[in-house]
Amino acid sequence: HLFNQGLTHELLSLQLLTILLDGDPTDDSVDVAVGYMCIVGRQLMEVSPAGVHAVMERFRGLLHEGTIGRRGQYRIETLLKIKRGGFVDYPTLPDEEHLDLVEREDQITFELGLDDEGLSGE
Repeated sequence: HLFNQGLTHELLSLQLLTILLDGDPTDDSVDVAVGYMCIVGRQLMEVSPAGVHAVMERFRGLLHEGTIGRRGQYRIETLLKIKRGGFVDYPTLPDEEHLDLVEREDQITFELGLDDEGLSGE
């Protein structure tokens, strides 16, 4: 939700998805990546359609490789349907009328990445 509210840059979301899906992902990492993509998908489509395309291609690749279990395959197929529908069931900001939002021009977006030198390894 930090990305959806504009507190973190889209690069951080794309890096997280890349780490979760890189190499030989487990069913659990695929499950987390699918859940995360459902939450940030709509907003990410607006700011980085090329990034979403790359992530979705990785999900499709995992389906075709057949290296993940049935649960992971089902979750990816569900995500593909959700994306085709434009993530309509996953709003970027839930119940906006109940949030005390900062005006867009007063917001600060933190542009950090998982590979930044200033981050500790903990």
